[in-house]
Amino acid sequence: MMLNLPFRFTPNFRNLLRTSSLILIISTAVCLFYGIELVGETKSASQISNTSFPIQKKWGTISTLPQGLKLEISQLEQKEKLLIPRMNNRIKSVYFAQDADKKPLDLKPGVNEWEIRLPAKNKLTFPTSVVVEFKEPPYLPVKPRVIQENQKKQIILDAKDAIVHGEMLRFEPQPHKNTVGYWVKEKDWCEWKLKSNAPGVFDVYILQGCGKGQGGSKVELSVNESKLNFTVEDTGHFQNFKERHIGKLTISKTGVYSLQLKPQQKTKNAIMDVRQIRLIRQ
Repeated sequence: MMLNLPFRFTPNFRNLLRTSSLILIISTAVCLFYGIELVGETKSASQISNTSFPIQKKWGTISTLPQGLKLEISQLEQKEKLLIPRMNNRIKSVYFAQDADKKPLDLKPGVNEWEIRLPAKNKLTFPTSVVVEFKEPPYLPVKPRVIQENQKKQIILDAKDAIVHGEMLRFEPQPHKNTVGYWVKEKDWCEWKLKSNAPGVFDVYILQGCGKGQGGSKVELSVNESKLNFTVEDTGHFQNFKERHIGKLTISKTGVYSLQLKPQQKTKNAIMDVRQIRLIRQ
């Protein structure tokens, strides 16, 4: 039997409803006023949801390891590529799981996917497995990672956490690279999400490489309205990285921000490679 009882908004309930709505409006206004982005906490790829991993592909399954991925390959067509998602991870090694010598396999990074290059497919026996070892726990960038200011009052922005925009720019995870690279398009740019614990002035250091004869491009680094410009230095090779102090930035309010790196003028064939940016509070 159902009871059809009328629901009444008592004065106390109305007051509670008004107070809750007011708190929500004020909180939102504060976030917008102080430039705080409403960004949720990011977690490792395996923790985001039960459907992130394992990932089913036409050729098999991608599952996580404590510091890597395991690719279980049931079949691969002659012209089919072994592709995995772009991860926020540095590569340590890639090899067949059953290979005791762990002979490395080649990895070719794309913008959104990475290709594992296998020997001639007519020489492979299926099923087989490939291990992709990382230097840290796997992180699938479903949402951007927000980099926190550490106890040494530094915000360290690694290439692996960069968000790239454009046609060619990408994160290159190989051990000898570990960089934002393929910067051949002047309109390509990248950014990092960071959180400042308090307003302040930061010294900015960039770990950049640039091939012989390729220096001279003009680049702007900015956080909100605080901007600085610098000229890319020729370091003799794109993977010959040099840390440079390029100026100071002011962050006027506590919150989550986007640090953006945008070329203003490309002088030669490529802009530069960037392995890391450090912000050190004064």
